[in-house]
Amino acid sequence: MIRKSAAPVLALVLCALFSACVNLPPVVPNTASPFKSVAILPVVNNSIDVLGPAAVQVALYQEALHYHFPMVKPVPETNQILKDQMSLTLGSQLDMATPQKLGEALGVDALMYVSLEDFSQKITGIYNVKRVRVRAKLVNCKTGEVFWKNGIGIKQALTAGGSVFSSVPGVNLAIGLAGAVSSIGSKMSDKSDVALPKFLGDEIEAPWLELPERTAGVETAAVASIGGKVISAAMGTVLKEETDAAVKVLFHGYYHAGGLSQPVTYGKMLPTGPGR
Repeated sequence: MIRKSAAPVLALVLCALFSACVNLPPVVPNTASPFKSVAILPVVNNSIDVLGPAAVQVALYQEALHYHFPMVKPVPETNQILKDQMSLTLGSQLDMATPQKLGEALGVDALMYVSLEDFSQKITGIYNVKRVRVRAKLVNCKTGEVFWKNGIGIKQALTAGGSVFSSVPGVNLAIGLAGAVSSIGSKMSDKSDVALPKFLGDEIEAPWLELPERTAGVETAAVASIGGKVISAAMGTVLKEETDAAVKVLFHGYYHAGGLSQPVTYGKMLPTGPGR
């Protein structure tokens, strides 16, 4: 079981990161906005997970509903129109049509193009980590110009902090060392993984933001990670916490540099619509 002492800290950090607990930019109508309607396009999948693109597309749609666009086209309707009228079913096919053609077919002023760079769970029992990394840009359907762009990677780890075999000399030390090595290796990999190729012609970075690690016994950590993966897959909620966090940071243009520190600007907030 995850230690009880970690739960309040995690809740507080998540509160500070994604809610009114900190001074995040307010979401208010923009009377000068050229966009009254927007569609979230099918996600370009650069990850190895087949479920991730659909989950991210829905999460982006749900968040966009709070940004004062008079109309955000429902995801099923968007995907069906693209399939029926343009034979487009995958995000990787979107470059076959211009923003003008896509906007005309969907009946919207703006399009959100999205790429999913990572959607993964690594389970070792010692160091278990979840990653979601997303990039997005809002494009004017009339001009084809990029109006907004941003990207972020969210990472959360569950590390082993002990074992039922703690009485055996050296066991906890070995577990601690193994976890530390795995954590360091993961962070080094993240740092070297910041640079990404252009997304449909645009340079969009997606730096990693690490949520506070959770700690559990090695046996519990393994069971929680594997069991959680199985249950979330069955319920269609794979990496939901990390996906929702990524979307909120992506849209607000803010993230925390760790712990409860003040938010650090990264990119810019998604421009809002003119309101209803």
